[in-house]
Amino acid sequence: MRMRGVAKGDGPIWLRILFRVMGRQANGVPAPLRIYGWKPRILRSFLGLGKSVRQPGSLPERLKRLAMYWTARQVECAF
Repeated sequence: MRMRGVAKGDGPIWLRILFRVMGRQANGVPAPLRIYGWKPRILRSFLGLGKSVRQPGSLPERLKRLAMYWTARQVECAF
């Protein structure tokens, strides 16, 4: 059974604003974030993790690249 994400225009006002801003920055909201929208605590945690990883100096660049490589390998992505 597949879980459907929060539809456009659904959810609390803060979620609609967040999705609108993200849609403009990233040319659309990724499906996992729409699914996390059903559980705001998980969504906030995920966004906090992303923010801390993107900050310069928070993690060594080599470690970030290694994590990207191993994740792509695990999901068999040709990236």
